[in-house]
Amino acid sequence: MLESLYTKAIEKKGTIIEELDDYRDNNLDISKFWKNEEIPKYVGDLTIAAGDGSKHEKKFLSFYFYAVASETLIYNEKLSTNKLSKIESSDINTMSHGKFSKDRIRNYMGLFEVKNALKAIKTHNIDYYLYDGSLFGDLIRSYPLKKDISQDIISEVLDLAEDKLNEEIKYIENHEVEIYSKKLVNNVLKNKFENIKGKNSFRNFEKIENYLENVEKLLALSNLLKYNDKIIAISKTSAVYDYFNAKSPDIAIFTKHTQGMGYSFRPKYITGKKDQFKREFPVKNDFFKSLVFTTFYVRLEDNKNILKIELPYKADETKIREIISIISKDSTEGYPYLLKKAHHDVIIKKKDIEQLSNIIGIYEKTGREML
Repeated sequence: MLESLYTKAIEKKGTIIEELDDYRDNNLDISKFWKNEEIPKYVGDLTIAAGDGSKHEKKFLSFYFYAVASETLIYNEKLSTNKLSKIESSDINTMSHGKFSKDRIRNYMGLFEVKNALKAIKTHNIDYYLYDGSLFGDLIRSYPLKKDISQDIISEVLDLAEDKLNEEIKYIENHEVEIYSKKLVNNVLKNKFENIKGKNSFRNFEKIENYLENVEKLLALSNLLKYNDKIIAISKTSAVYDYFNAKSPDIAIFTKHTQGMGYSFRPKYITGKKDQFKREFPVKNDFFKSLVFTTFYVRLEDNKNILKIELPYKADETKIREIISIISKDSTEGYPYLLKKAHHDVIIKKKDIEQLSNIIGIYEKTGREML
């Protein structure tokens, strides 16, 4: 098989190289949007927090075995000693095979990240929280799946669960981070829905779990976004095309056509109601659609990567320059040190999930032993 691919690579080399010209965007005027400038680093003592999450799953013949984790680091410059502290959250479990199993595990990781961030803000006097990724993207992806669940059941599920979920999130500082909707389904809701038991009852409750897990994520995000002036969301990659009407995303164009320190001095504003949130949210709909996000790009060191910055409020250029000075204050190699450390601390690798399954004593076949 590889031989045929090598042959195909030789045959198509010329045409593919020609097609790459479409991605170079050589005729774009970058100066309209990019300012080469070194912004002085913030002077003063701050309490900065940053968090990241990780997940890994192993597929067995009967189920998935998964691990999820999140770590938040809090650095308080105002302290004379023990300036660095952390909040760790993790879980391991099994999940049945299903159409959305991997999506659910990824959502668990996201829930841990959001709840960790909220817990850190509520338990420490944090000035700014560096959030890995895009909060706007989290909202776009978090619409609950309600296919094959009747509207009557959805309404009844929300009536029974929404207040309990919100209460658990509201007082997150008083308990460990967990996926509360799963516990709620097992301990409360299964006794309420005799009408969906019987044939395929397991799958029906699984759909309700999936739906509530996404509702829980929305409620966690709504609570976190109440502290919007403390949040700086940072993405290393992006597929957004707000600045240029080109074949390549904005972040790729800024990367190709600039080398020095600087930032995109014309920020883009995204409003939930006008731009992206076309569907109705099942919870906190008015709140989410009232949000405004500011996005811009920055390079903190010459020849290092471009970062996409997202602020969950409308920020002018003065505020943007202040934010850049804050995130560059403790950055190394063009990236905030706390985010880099959290990523390396929390990452779950293949060998880790193997060791965890051995510790648990899972010896079921994966189906790939003969390969």
